[in-house]
Amino acid sequence: MTGRAPGAVLVGLDLGTTGAKAVVVDAGTGATVARSHRDYPSDTGRAGRHEQDPAHWWTASAGALREALAGVDAGSVVAVGLSGHMHAVALFDDQDQPVRPALTWADRRAAEQVHELRRHGALVGELTGNPVVEAFTAPKLAWVAAHEPDAVGRAARLVQPKDVLRHHLTGGWGTDHTDAAGTLLYDVHRRRWEPRLWALCGADERLAPAVSGSAEIVGTVPASVAEATGLPTGTPVVAGAGDVSCAALGAGAVTGGRVYVNVGTAAQIITPLDDPRPDVDRFVFARAGGDGFLGMVSSYAAGLAIRWCERNMLPTGADQRGGSTDGTADRLARDSEPGARGLTFLPYLLGASAPIHDPHARAALLGIGPEHGPADIARAALEGVAYACAAAVDQLLDGAGAATGIQVGGGVTRSEVWCETFASLFDVPVRRLRQDASPRGAVALAGIGAGVWPDIATAAAVLDDSEPLPVTGQHRAAYRQARRRYDTVVAATAALSGDPSPHSGADR
Repeated sequence: MTGRAPGAVLVGLDLGTTGAKAVVVDAGTGATVARSHRDYPSDTGRAGRHEQDPAHWWTASAGALREALAGVDAGSVVAVGLSGHMHAVALFDDQDQPVRPALTWADRRAAEQVHELRRHGALVGELTGNPVVEAFTAPKLAWVAAHEPDAVGRAARLVQPKDVLRHHLTGGWGTDHTDAAGTLLYDVHRRRWEPRLWALCGADERLAPAVSGSAEIVGTVPASVAEATGLPTGTPVVAGAGDVSCAALGAGAVTGGRVYVNVGTAAQIITPLDDPRPDVDRFVFARAGGDGFLGMVSSYAAGLAIRWCERNMLPTGADQRGGSTDGTADRLARDSEPGARGLTFLPYLLGASAPIHDPHARAALLGIGPEHGPADIARAALEGVAYACAAAVDQLLDGAGAATGIQVGGGVTRSEVWCETFASLFDVPVRRLRQDASPRGAVALAGIGAGVWPDIATAAAVLDDSEPLPVTGQHRAAYRQARRRYDTVVAATAALSGDPSPHSGADR
């Protein structure tokens, strides 16, 4: 390591879809020194709308930083890195004020614009490596241009959520390669904004911010911001990356064959790729802190499906929001046996992504007999989500090489039954993260930018806080047999919802 004083710490700030997280990490050991979280609201008042006030991003972030840094020696802070939810439309004028609330990745009003952009799908795919779906920035920008042209006309720039934090922390504007690549307005091969893509959205490339490397220092904290956040005056600020790319880095998915499975409300499965070729079976993201790309496949209802079972099919059901469950399913499932005594649960509340693509598919529980009870249903739900995630891993790695190691994280991984099921399906080590990956990815970028670590591999090794998931040999065969039954049931029930179709807009 270089440039590190004894007791030095790095700060990661992650702007999630529902709140801001700040973490302080010891630069020598990778241990978390402090953490804090602040929520902020979303406007979902109309069908399809999901908007946020950028002012709330900063208020929550500043508060989380102050709380996390309250007991930290100011002189020990080396740098701060940023992470944020991706694919937004955050338009600011020449006075650095938002011209309208930001549309987040979850906004779903651009169906007409998606249809229109898909007429140019070959061009979009060639330049960006991705299909056109509602989650990305481009169709949402096209929606604003069509419905609120004055807002686009008044805007001086379009940025992403973490870039708003960068502006507040440094006074400067810009984005990084990963967030640029997540807009569908950027040529990922030539690493430049593409005027033809902007024009297709009814906007001008003049709105595009400057693009830097994810680990590049882009400014320092002035005295006024130091007072608001607790960061020392002069602290270097690293550009950071989109949350998917930060999560891959924070989870150690930095070399070929390494896979990260994040299992919250939905599940995202991510692995490094060399080739960003268009593929209906996966989305492509840029890697943070290095060259190359990431492939991602989603399972749309993971914790959501388990929570639904807890609320509607199990005693003492949960009343939770977010990605975790109340533990009812895990507790009950321990009274059943691996394979759920022949029950099979398909967790397709929001459609299927793997092993078939079918937005019309829906969840199912099959094989019920008089001998089954709540414990079997609970285990079937947990196992079904594990099998869906395993199918997504298989799909993601098809043509990308074999897995050499898998890291899992997210609220669902607190379930020991889910973890044992999932780990039993693979012949490579499966490890569970103890902490959120995205803010630790932001820490990694801060450390690389400040010269603490020379590269992403070193940073990932220091920050690795995972634990191995043990597999009971006598249960492995039962889980694998149940997985084969699951795949057979998926194929057999596919016809019930119509013909499986390629990616049609389901997303993260």
